[in-house]
Order: sequence, then structure tokens, then C-alpha cells
Amino acid sequence: MSGEDDARPGLPAETGRRDPARVFGEVADDYDRVRPAYPAALVDDVLDYAGSAVRGRRALEVGAGTGRATVAFAAREVPIVAVEPDAAMADVLTRRIDGMRGVEVVRSTFEDFRPAERFGLLLSAEAWHWTEPSSRWARAAGALADTAALALIWNNERVDDPARRAAMLRVFADHAPSVVIRDEPVVPDDVWRQWPGEELSRRSEFRDLASRHYRVRRTVSKAAYLGLTRTRSQFRMLPAPTRRDLLAALSDLFDDEVPLLVDTALVLARRR
Repeated sequence: MSGEDDARPGLPAETGRRDPARVFGEVADDYDRVRPAYPAALVDDVLDYAGSAVRGRRALEVGAGTGRATVAFAAREVPIVAVEPDAAMADVLTRRIDGMRGVEVVRSTFEDFRPAERFGLLLSAEAWHWTEPSSRWARAAGALADTAALALIWNNERVDDPARRAAMLRVFADHAPSVVIRDEPVVPDDVWRQWPGEELSRRSEFRDLASRHYRVRRTVSKAAYLGLTRTRSQFRMLPAPTRRDLLAALSDLFDDEVPLLVDTALVLARRR
């Protein structure tokens, strides 16, 4: 299941006082434990695309979360400023990068962050949709050095069994019809017709648009799958009794193991 923490154009806005972008900290340790990692080849592709622009400059990560992408790039000796607004997520991130050189954690939103430098790379893994639509692209361009790279990353998890996926959708329809399931992967032919590609392609600040796509099949335990569900923003915004009943119904539906198809999309662009 994927897409439940999506705030892309066309999805209904959340209501109430809680901010759907800030509910991940409620389950920060679970988030760090169950969210899928990013393919090693993706890091290679980002650095190959960035080329010399990333040498001698730090990278900026927007919405670093608990640091899965942060650590992957820092392990390749890329110095990073990791911006994360949620205190609990930033705490996990800080523990994760303990002992690693070249990583600075900044507790801030992208909108409030005021960099004193131009970066050679701006990356955002499963967080760009939480940034302010009216200013994000201009802010990104303003933070980047000339010809520096922008890299936007998403994992998309889908139950890899048509019958069980259909049953899962029925469970959500019965217990939480407000939850929008978007688990269709972004494919190369459609990447520039869907958000964020279609939005990015209209921005004059960026050129040399490209995308990369990765797919892996994996099997996770039912407990891990339910943990993944618990980390979704739309799930966390549901009333507590609804969350409890939904998890119980999903637990009854699945066997001890759940097959997943994980598609990762990478969108690349270069600052003019």
C-alpha cells in the first residue's frame, strides 16, 4: 500500500487542527524501522547526474525524516545539510548520523530555512509534496549553485498479489473511505504528465530534465506491513477507533507474510 501520506494536487485536503505533514513524529521509530530503503543504484545515478557541481559544495536535503537518504549519500562522502521540521523525526535522524562526518541537522521547514551558501545538490526523498507549492521551485533554484542538480525521490509500495490487493482496497473502503490509495507506480512514459514532473517541466529555472526508475520485489512480515500502514499520514489522521478497526481488519486479511512490489522514481533537473 502506498500514497496514503500523499498531499499532491488533486487529493482532498485534510481537515482539523493536526497538520498531516507533522504526524510522522508520532511514530518516528516505527517509521525508521519499516519504511523501505532507497536503491543503491539511485545514489550512483544522482551523483553521476550531479557531476562536478556537487564537488566542493554541500548538498541540501529537504525533509530528511529519519535519515534513510541522508545516510546513503553521506556514506558516499557527500557533506549534507539535512533539514527536518519534526522534532521527533530529527531526534532519530541525529542518532542515526552520530559519528558520521559532514552531516549537519537543521530543525526547520524548508520555507523557514535561510541558507548562507549555494548547494551543489538539493535532494528530497518522499517529502517534496509537503513543501509550499507557491514557492518551492523558486526556493530550490535560489538554494542551488548554477548548474547544480535537483533530485526528487519516491518509493511506491504495492501489494504484489491482485486478489489480496483488491481485498485490501475493500477493507479501506469499508473502514476508512476517506483514505485515498495511490499505489500505481510512476512509469517513464508518464513521469512528465504527473506531479511533480508536469509542474517541474514548466519551470524556467531548471533544464536537462531526466528520470530514473527502479523496481524490487520483497516479502515483509504482516507485522512490518501493518507497521508501514501505521506510518502513513492519512492513516494517522483517522480517529483512533477507526485506526484500530482498520488494522484489525487488515490483520485478519493477510497471512504471516505480505508480498510487496516497491517502485522507486527519481526525477532529476539542473539549475539554469
